[in-house]
Amino acid sequence: MKNKTKKEVAGTGSSDIRDKPVVLLVDDQAMVAEAIRRMLVDEADIEFHYCKEPGQAVEKANEIHPTIILQDLVMPDVDGYTLLMAYRGNPATSGTPVIILSSREDPKDKSHAFEIGASDYLVKLPDKIELVARIRAHSKTYMLQMQRDAAYLEMQKLQEQLTESNEILQRLSTLDGLTGIANRRHFDATLQSEWKMGLRQKTPLSLIMVDIDFFKKFNDGYGHQGGDDCLKEVAQTLDETISRPGDFIARYGGEEFVIILPRTDAKGAAVIAEQLRANVEAKHIAHAYSSVADHVSISLGIATMKPDNSGKPENLIAKADEALYKAKEAGRNRFCVAE
Repeated sequence: MKNKTKKEVAGTGSSDIRDKPVVLLVDDQAMVAEAIRRMLVDEADIEFHYCKEPGQAVEKANEIHPTIILQDLVMPDVDGYTLLMAYRGNPATSGTPVIILSSREDPKDKSHAFEIGASDYLVKLPDKIELVARIRAHSKTYMLQMQRDAAYLEMQKLQEQLTESNEILQRLSTLDGLTGIANRRHFDATLQSEWKMGLRQKTPLSLIMVDIDFFKKFNDGYGHQGGDDCLKEVAQTLDETISRPGDFIARYGGEEFVIILPRTDAKGAAVIAEQLRANVEAKHIAHAYSSVADHVSISLGIATMKPDNSGKPENLIAKADEALYKAKEAGRNRFCVAE
């Protein structure tokens, strides 16, 4: 039997899978049809269908999903060979066994029938015992194949679901649960990767450390829920400001954020840092407990290095942290650039 393609398997529903033989006889002679019906009438588990018009045979097969088709070879309007090729070109019947029933025993007819997809060839009218045996044998093989196809499809679906679930878990494992931006783990991996890229390309790499001014006082004054809301809004504002391809933002820990700027010198990083500071200030998030302003503000430290074999990414973090400390010492709500 012809193997189904993935597309054909995908179109096979569970309702199409048979657990008993279903016969479709296509023959323009009603007498032949009655003779076949009588041969099968005592076989309680065999379901019999008859189609007199060969032009309606494919449509009938699509409707009943037979496990085997008994096909006359010589019929008016449509010959058996043409109809056989029509079955094989139809996704729903491309793998359905077809037994040719013919009054001709010419070996050439048999050879041609098998060449274009026939599963068997019987001279009509065949012996009842032989016909029933062949119907059962071909139907059993076909039903087993259909079951294997369905099992394969189900396994494929489960594999796709598993892949999708793993991708979701992978994404979740790299995101900060509160703010939705990248977490510290993702930052560490990205910084290592960008450092190596800068080393290969001999391009500068800048880092901006960001700290919310007097956040502990904010958290104590407005409560933990207010603090969480503040962190989320600041994170969103920073994330929306960082819009260049390749730029990366993460929550570093607590009220601190960190931004990686590949292929960016200190001057360019300073421009972005001022945009970050101004955009957070423009939100006018009330902060009655700040010693700098009546709204939430941020301090930023910038460090820039051109990666080389003598340095490490940790050196860049340390320099940015030192610059952040200087920004706080200088009065907060500002940025400082590391020397």
